[in-house]
Amino acid sequence: MNISVIDILTCQADTDETLQIELKKLSKASLSEEGCLSYEIYECNEQKGQYVIIELWQNKGALNKHKESPHYKYFVHIAPALLINPAEIKTLTRLV
Repeated sequence: MNISVIDILTCQADTDETLQIELKKLSKASLSEEGCLSYEIYECNEQKGQYVIIELWQNKGALNKHKESPHYKYFVHIAPALLINPAEIKTLTRLV
């Protein structure tokens, strides 16, 4: 069963450009992973500096493997320096 993940991130005022660069690297690396069906990043129109990542994984195993990848661990390591607060992460299972 496919697993969706929605991440909401809000950057610090002076880190917007750096966060965008790092998000693009994270997306590119994640899309090359086996089991990654989609990895889209959006900038919120209503709140500058807020980003939403919508991920779609083939199954829970693929998502768990992603969380062990070097690029994911690197992003988690640098995120506190770029974000106002920790990312809000929702893991979803599709009902219909």
